[in-house]
Amino acid sequence: MEKYRAKCFCLVLYDEDETHRKAMDKIKTSYDYAMICHDRDTNESGEVLKPHYHIVLRFQNAKWNTALAEELGVTENYFEEARSLKRSLLYLIHFYEEDKFQYSTDDVSGPLKKRLQEFVKNDGKTESEKVLEIFEEIDKIGGEINFKVFCKHIAKIGYWDVLRRSSGLIIRYVDEHNKKM
Repeated sequence: MEKYRAKCFCLVLYDEDETHRKAMDKIKTSYDYAMICHDRDTNESGEVLKPHYHIVLRFQNAKWNTALAEELGVTENYFEEARSLKRSLLYLIHFYEEDKFQYSTDDVSGPLKKRLQEFVKNDGKTESEKVLEIFEEIDKIGGEINFKVFCKHIAKIGYWDVLRRSSGLIIRYVDEHNKKM
């Protein structure tokens, strides 16, 4: 197995294997992860495949795959480097795999679930659509807007990138809203 360093890993583990169950328990208590059980996948003949867990792990700093495998007590062949956090998380629910069973984000667990939900919500939207949604958020607020609270809200709904790029326009829109109040 090739040795490599990465900040994000994808794993496939099986509940029937005790070492895999122990690894999943450790992941749930010690890591930034998203996990789903694929128990409705089928092969080309339509037969249901053996249930298995797909897991995405994310780290602040790069880790060696061999060190992570040792930490979890699982061999490296169950790991692969995730080249894209977004695509890895979306794969958990087969988002881009229309010919496969479509899982719900409700089936996913772990701290990275919120990130997955943001990706699903924002996928395919243009920046214009996102800006219009931000304006709608501003218009919904009945009173004066505290910009600090507003920024946190926009980050929570997954539009920080748009706020950052269009901040001048959005600040003017907030100012106009506050003048009316």
